[in-house]
Amino acid sequence: MMNNIISIVIPTFNRENSLSKAIQSVLDQSAPNWELIIVDDGSTDKTQKVIEKYLSDERIQYFFQENSGVSVARNKGVEISKGDYLIFLDSDDQFLPGLISRLNKINYTEYDLICWQVSKLIDGKSSVWKPQKLEKIYNNITASFLAGSICYKKDTFLKAGGFDPEMFFGENYELGIRIGDLGGLKIKILNENFLFYRIQSKHRTSDSILNKLKSNNYLLFKHKEKYKKDIDSYSKLKYQIAYLNEKSGDKGKALELYREAWNTKPLYLKAFLKTLWLSLKLKKSK
Repeated sequence: MMNNIISIVIPTFNRENSLSKAIQSVLDQSAPNWELIIVDDGSTDKTQKVIEKYLSDERIQYFFQENSGVSVARNKGVEISKGDYLIFLDSDDQFLPGLISRLNKINYTEYDLICWQVSKLIDGKSSVWKPQKLEKIYNNITASFLAGSICYKKDTFLKAGGFDPEMFFGENYELGIRIGDLGGLKIKILNENFLFYRIQSKHRTSDSILNKLKSNNYLLFKHKEKYKKDIDSYSKLKYQIAYLNEKSGDKGKALELYREAWNTKPLYLKAFLKTLWLSLKLKKSK
């Protein structure tokens, strides 16, 4: 028999300055049917001290682990959780008021996934992110897999295999590929903003070139056969890996991958122009 608890999992690593706002945004939800699990991924700052003052609330649990990455931390939160539905909130983001009440109102237990809009603030620029029809590699479902913008039925999450511990960047959408494969999903889209998502790019360790390159290479390796059936996504991923190689200083590898992206989709103008530009640049440098 299904319970009505929504398990909210916050993974955190050295976020003493933003964590309180994330926790408070959960406490400020007017509906009471939630539990909060905070998984500390080996923080070395004052994260534990920040959390201590909230532990008098019996709905909040704290777990510390050696630094293993966000995917392992989220999976640990699921392992601890009691609810039949899951939301993953990053420790530098915040829920907007009324989310849990809105989920209750639509009878969320009828769905596998419930997605909502996001108020984004990226490097000082604001925008609204809406769930959208995704590429073929996701079986063209309409959803958003950004952390904090989706509620998962736990059974659906577990059937897909949870987060891949090898992914340190883009792990939400890699999970989305596997969820899309399940088929027959009942998805509810809420055309309302329920997450405040803030990024200062230069302060995000997950956004490092090394993390992006490692995760994207692994993503291509893991899902290569599936990507080959989606030419648009395949060429864009090769382009992204090429760009990351270029940024990391390996221009020879970058040129090879830009060319592959262009050959995969000959009408991909950006890949063609990059291939031409970098090829000429490397010839001049010889």
